[in-house]
Amino acid sequence: MAKKIKAEDGKVYVEKKPFYKRVWFIVLAALVVIGVLANMGGSDDSKETASKSTTTSETSTAVSSSKASSEETEATYKVGDVITFDDEAEFTITGAEWTDERNEFDDTNPERVLKVTYNVKNLSNDDYVLGTDLELYVNGQKMDTYPNDSTFDSISKGRSYEGAVEYFGVNGSGDIEVEVEPSFSFTTEPAVVKLDIQ
Repeated sequence: MAKKIKAEDGKVYVEKKPFYKRVWFIVLAALVVIGVLANMGGSDDSKETASKSTTTSETSTAVSSSKASSEETEATYKVGDVITFDDEAEFTITGAEWTDERNEFDDTNPERVLKVTYNVKNLSNDDYVLGTDLELYVNGQKMDTYPNDSTFDSISKGRSYEGAVEYFGVNGSGDIEVEVEPSFSFTTEPAVVKLDIQ
């Protein structure tokens, strides 16, 4: 019950409890806290389950893709060949040459810089982002891209881009191969283009 207080002037006042001391507020706050704690506990279980299912699917995908790659013989291409990735893109390496162009702000200082030019046609129904399609290997060792004026652009569906350029810093010598694979494609095997550069 509310406490009654008689003032000096003879009036009777009823003292009310602050809202945070009332029973209904305490019960409501307890329910909110229990709900939050229950929700936090439940999310860990679902994350763990999702993580397990993702790991399982990644493992089965990795196993099936390794089987596919061991069954397929890796085709090699040469400069000028058209390389088609179904429903993704079509590539043609049009040239490769050593260049003296250097980036004055780059600290890597490779022995040589290789300029690779290529054409791309978008075969997908979405915009295609080009600029991360090529990787260079010298004697089986991956080379880094070189920060010169490389192409980074996008192409609408059904359109093409001619004269795209990618630069690579090359250290060492030996067989030079370019691996071509559509950007952000996780299902296709890269095509290998052998370069004959002196």
